[in-house]
Amino acid sequence: MSIVKVYNVIGIMSGTSMDGIDCSYIKTDGVNFVSIINENSYKYSQNYRNKLKKIIKYLNNIKSLKEKQRIKKFENIVTNKFIQVIKKFIKDYNIKHSSIDYIGLSGQTVLHDPKNKKTIQLGSCKKIQKKLQIKIVGNFRENDIKNGGQGSPIGAFYHQYILNNYSSPAAIINLGGIANICYSHKKELIAYDLGPANVLIDDLMYYFYKKNYDKNGNKAINGKLDKKLIDFYKKDNFFKLNYPKSLDREYFKKYFNQLKKLKNNNAIHTASMMTIVCIDLGLKLIKKKINELIITGGGRKNLFLIKVLKKQCKNKGINIVLIDNLNFNGDLLEAQAFAYLAVRSVRKLPLSLPTTTGVKKPTLGGILYK
Repeated sequence: MSIVKVYNVIGIMSGTSMDGIDCSYIKTDGVNFVSIINENSYKYSQNYRNKLKKIIKYLNNIKSLKEKQRIKKFENIVTNKFIQVIKKFIKDYNIKHSSIDYIGLSGQTVLHDPKNKKTIQLGSCKKIQKKLQIKIVGNFRENDIKNGGQGSPIGAFYHQYILNNYSSPAAIINLGGIANICYSHKKELIAYDLGPANVLIDDLMYYFYKKNYDKNGNKAINGKLDKKLIDFYKKDNFFKLNYPKSLDREYFKKYFNQLKKLKNNNAIHTASMMTIVCIDLGLKLIKKKINELIITGGGRKNLFLIKVLKKQCKNKGINIVLIDNLNFNGDLLEAQAFAYLAVRSVRKLPLSLPTTTGVKKPTLGGILYK
């Protein structure tokens, strides 16, 4: 029996919440083994965060090819930020360059439109590799979209690795900017986006209070539900679609424009309940028994969300578990995932399946820059 090589990989992730860059240095074979060495989150300044939001707004409205040339200018800004943070991470933990086999880098998603086969992640892997002189695996979504997939959620195989520890049916819900779910039991693997997790809440918190998130869900707790708006939201066509399916953070902008007309805390309460509703409607699509829901991502720290979710799931016989109770850092799980996916890419193992992104067959992904 041949011994499978284990690689030292740094996973880099900046998600739809746009709160910073997450770094995780792990040992993995991309299948059955993961050992976490060092990890940390590097938060964005408010100025940089606002700059990213402006870039996303601009790119989602451009039409002409001439305007698209400006993407290169934006990419340089994001690329330099990645280089700065990766260098700091390596220095902070005294990691020897020679010990790093690969960096798995998911760029900053600024546009995601699988219907029109478009997805843009800023951050030039080529430039980052040249600057750092470390092999980079990036562009994880491109081949998936070319082969008819949604390009997201892309981390399902890593979530499956975690869920393999469960003998009973379980699922992971990631409460990042967008909520997504991964269900795995025996050999079955299903993944798809659910709806807004933190994106509406965070945007409203900044709109009303110039704060980036609702700490502990304190504002939501003190608000009241706008039933008319939540009933309208439940009828959104996205919820009628079967999986696999994925979302762009801009999709729910129409609800932000209505929510901001409400009183401050009522808007945040209603946006929070929109997160609960999308989870509830999304769970119904699986049509399989789930004993435990493992919650990861920044939304797991929102006490209001977790309290309501626990109450709803208890009525369905589902137990809620925070990923931290399984000895994983819920803020850094996606960075770990991209380190894991980098090794799968190098080993020519699939990153997506018909049941995770909608590709026609198990599909490889990622591009190696060396």
